[in-house]
Amino acid sequence: MTAHTSLSLAALAAAALLAAGPATAAENGQVRGLLGAPSYELATPQFPGWYGQIWYQHYEADKLRDNDGHTPTQSAATPFGPVTLGVNAKVRADVLVPRVTYITEKIVFDGRLGFSATLPITHQTTTVRFDAALPAGLSAGQIAAVNSLLAQQGAARSGSHTGLADMELAGFIDWAQDESRIVGGLALVAPVGDYDKTRAVNTGSGKYWTLRPLLVASRVWENGLELGLRATYSFNSVNRDTDVRSGQYLHADWAAMYRANDRWRVGLQGYVLKQTTHDTGPNVAADGNKAQALAAGPVVAYIPDSGGWGFDVKLMQEFSVRNRPEGVIGWVRLNVRLD
Repeated sequence: MTAHTSLSLAALAAAALLAAGPATAAENGQVRGLLGAPSYELATPQFPGWYGQIWYQHYEADKLRDNDGHTPTQSAATPFGPVTLGVNAKVRADVLVPRVTYITEKIVFDGRLGFSATLPITHQTTTVRFDAALPAGLSAGQIAAVNSLLAQQGAARSGSHTGLADMELAGFIDWAQDESRIVGGLALVAPVGDYDKTRAVNTGSGKYWTLRPLLVASRVWENGLELGLRATYSFNSVNRDTDVRSGQYLHADWAAMYRANDRWRVGLQGYVLKQTTHDTGPNVAADGNKAQALAAGPVVAYIPDSGGWGFDVKLMQEFSVRNRPEGVIGWVRLNVRLD
């Protein structure tokens, strides 16, 4: 076999593997949500006025999970025989989240009317690597040729980008009592984030809109225990750049806090992400790319006697992940009363 023929077979093998590999459409595993963001404020009454928030999130994932919770693999017939391709990815994201909330004096159905606006700024780096379990008996040149082509394709699907994410605008009614709080509302996410379907990494999720009803429920006890939940359910329009409609999904953040004293709170925080319907459209995997993730970890919060501001730090480990990266997420947050 000539060197030219050997390299041609290697190119055909790499092409067959990549053609059989899992789809990497932007919609796969992408959700519009600040996972794990809420905390002690779930159980804290908000009085009429303006509130400002500056939150920082850091996310690191070294694993990619398929529909069964394993590293994605795909078998393909190549000139060298059946070969299995593994897909690995590393994701690093740093997110700065400016948010403003306004609680009005207006009473609607016995609750206070309020509004919020959130516009995250994101820096994300994604590195994709394809690993082929090549059959025995190949020459060093063939192995090197296949690995080189797979490395080139991995590099083409990797990248780094800094830009705006998508903006969320919400209106809500807040029913707060001495020991409990209920908030009901509706949020709209606008596609203002940086997005280009030809770019490997985007800070915007796509050219589509998301409508989500939201619910906050919390309860406090005299013994210092505080429980809070914020849940949304998202409905997505069709991404006009890809003709893909992302499935509907539930996103719920929960916090169990204990007031150690008037200033300090400690506890456990986590979130649930569960996509309930399939993605639909061109190049969507047969399993529908239904994303899932659970996470939990410690949180510490400080609120001074004045109550005019609050600060918290938390770290959460993801588990039971499906069709998206699996990693660790951390938050550092500052909430301030502006008037």
